[in-house]
Amino acid sequence: MQRAAEGWHLRVIGRTWQQIADELGYANPSNAYRAVMRFAGTVPDPQPNTLRELWRARMERLWTIAQRDAEASRPGALRAGVAVAQRAAQLDGLDAPSRVVVTPEDAELERIVARLLERGGQVDVVEAEVLELEQLPDDATD
Repeated sequence: MQRAAEGWHLRVIGRTWQQIADELGYANPSNAYRAVMRFAGTVPDPQPNTLRELWRARMERLWTIAQRDAEASRPGALRAGVAVAQRAAQLDGLDAPSRVVVTPEDAELERIVARLLERGGQVDVVEAEVLELEQLPDDATD
């Protein structure tokens, strides 16, 4: 059972089933896979939620290493920690979404419309009528 737990850990940190089999003494990758499956009830697969869990575990491991290295004042440890934190936040959607608003000038917009019309054929442009409406009081009912 401990060997299967170690197999799960090795899979989480990115080892292939062949590497796990070789390292833990399984006869082949299939045996390593089956042992981990019996132990954990599941194994990492390409399903999005499972991959997210796999990468969260990997990020947690990397964060622990970066934190230890930063405390030991190792060069590059802070940069590595920031990179791990940024990627983990991005993975879980903690950062605000990036949004780019493009507002072309009127002349540029007219050129874009003209090009689209050239490509798509002739389109009749209809001017919209602007209506002025009177706001009814809140207590008005029908």
